[in-house]
Amino acid sequence: MRNVRNLILTIIAVVLFAFFLDKAPELLNGYWQRILNLIAINAILALSLNLIYGITGMFSLGHAGFMAIGAYVSALLVLSPAQKNSMWILEDIYPWLLNVNAPFIVSLIIAGLVAAFFGLLVALPVLRLGGDYLGIATLGFAEIIRILITNTARLTNGSLGLKGIPAYTTLFMSWSCLGIVLLCTVCMLRSNFGGVLRAVRDDEVAAKMMGINTFKIKVIAFTLGCFGGGLGGALMGNLITTIDPRMFMITQTYNVLMIIVVGGLGSVTGSLIGSVLVTTMLEWLRFVENPITIGAINIPGIPGMRMVIFSLLLIMVIIFRREGIMGMREFSWNIFFPKKKITDVGSKTETVLELEDVKLKFGGLSAIDNLSMKIKHWEIVGLIGPNGAGKTSAFNVISGFYKPTSGTIKFLGKSIGGLSPDEVCKAGMSRTFQNIRLFGNQTVLQNVMIGSRIRQKYSWWMTLLPFIFTDVIKEDAEARAQAMNLLDQLGLDAFADEKASSLPYGAQRRLEIARALATRPKFLLLDEPAAGMNPQESEELMKFIRRLRDEFDLTILLIEHDMKVVMNVCDYIHVLDQGVHIAEGTPAEIKANPRVVEAYLGAGAAEGGAA
Repeated sequence: MRNVRNLILTIIAVVLFAFFLDKAPELLNGYWQRILNLIAINAILALSLNLIYGITGMFSLGHAGFMAIGAYVSALLVLSPAQKNSMWILEDIYPWLLNVNAPFIVSLIIAGLVAAFFGLLVALPVLRLGGDYLGIATLGFAEIIRILITNTARLTNGSLGLKGIPAYTTLFMSWSCLGIVLLCTVCMLRSNFGGVLRAVRDDEVAAKMMGINTFKIKVIAFTLGCFGGGLGGALMGNLITTIDPRMFMITQTYNVLMIIVVGGLGSVTGSLIGSVLVTTMLEWLRFVENPITIGAINIPGIPGMRMVIFSLLLIMVIIFRREGIMGMREFSWNIFFPKKKITDVGSKTETVLELEDVKLKFGGLSAIDNLSMKIKHWEIVGLIGPNGAGKTSAFNVISGFYKPTSGTIKFLGKSIGGLSPDEVCKAGMSRTFQNIRLFGNQTVLQNVMIGSRIRQKYSWWMTLLPFIFTDVIKEDAEARAQAMNLLDQLGLDAFADEKASSLPYGAQRRLEIARALATRPKFLLLDEPAAGMNPQESEELMKFIRRLRDEFDLTILLIEHDMKVVMNVCDYIHVLDQGVHIAEGTPAEIKANPRVVEAYLGAGAAEGGAA
């Protein structure tokens, strides 16, 4: 019912705004119409960069380069042969380019596609970097594009730029383009694929363990963002009607960054609000650059002062509202219709995993030395040892985060040694982490749904138009229902709409397990599940682990330092010490093994205990 109400309200708002745009030429002068156009174009640029930076978490400073590509491609397509012939003075234009001509809408699409193509070429090598390195690499790309435009006079007219571009960017055209970009963006981000994008941003390691190919996801997001940059640049060129290489310096990227920082990183609504505020503020502050008379006081205009004042205002926003106006939140009609808060409530023998003589070395250091073990179906197996014994290294080798130096790892009869974490997850194995790795900015339900993305069949591009590709809606609805069922089974259904980061510690542990279960694993790795728990919580955990095994038909391997948990829940135990497998057996056998006692307590303590 709420969804229907919200849809009706949205349609009414869109119709009223469309009516305003239709009457704008009569109500507003050319200056304010230009500002309205700039708001729409800046919103497109902000949405595209926010997809890259705010939503997927890739710090890019190359947007000006993609804007330049879009602006030049569109201009070269819409300029007439006569205009081109008279404009190229320094060198003759390429003959094949002289007679190329296309309608404006076609030029916009081609401009976006060419920018996306260059984005893909940049993404494939550069996205293997991260953080500051990625920002520096994309900044270098933008400067390279600007220099190429300046020095390829036969193609771009060099430093003279292009003039007399037809003013095709009308209010209808710019806001229609924004409407389409906004609709596609919202549809994509509301799908489970949108949750995957945010998961890559929040915790790339955990996303990999959910079966997500994070590199592929980042390439898709970056390429889509570049399409938006090219589209915005094309609209800008046809609004201003003249372009040259100096227009596309790093300051263009900074302007777009300002918009998404003011509005809120990761917020679509924030990008729209930021576009309105920043665009109008930059235009309104122009008065400080002109002479001002206040009574008998004459203040001379100071060129560049508006940017100084705007920068100070931006600093104030960063100091007092670091997350921006919207943060990561989105506008919803639901804020006008408060909802009551929900209060808290409450043997087979097949070998599943086999390691044979597995070694893991870091330089001259052996983290694991000739580790061999077999784990049978439906067993709960413990992997124990003192700190530094190599337990986590073993987990990382099994789950694909490290490639073994030598030896073989077989899962369900197939070799998985050297597979990436997402490939291991797709094979039927999932894990949790010693330090809980949730996607804290997303809801409990969204966290679990991300785990189910591995089983969904629709392609990412279908999320842009879900009303055409209805399988997206159907599969997301199924994923939502299955996720709610998992939350119900694990006693977390009351928290479905809460942020994952707001849950108490024990509930976060269960949520991480629920997310792992959403991948429908056959084998579950639990890394110190009892860490930070009190004795009562540990007792409940033991029952919980057995219930997991029984209800989900799982085989479980767990690392744990709480010996009470290990001895009471495990069917079989393997012991490591300094990377060496020193013992295995039932809990009773391990408890009586003098070598295990020595590894934990030291030789002297072991002898004293024996005496």
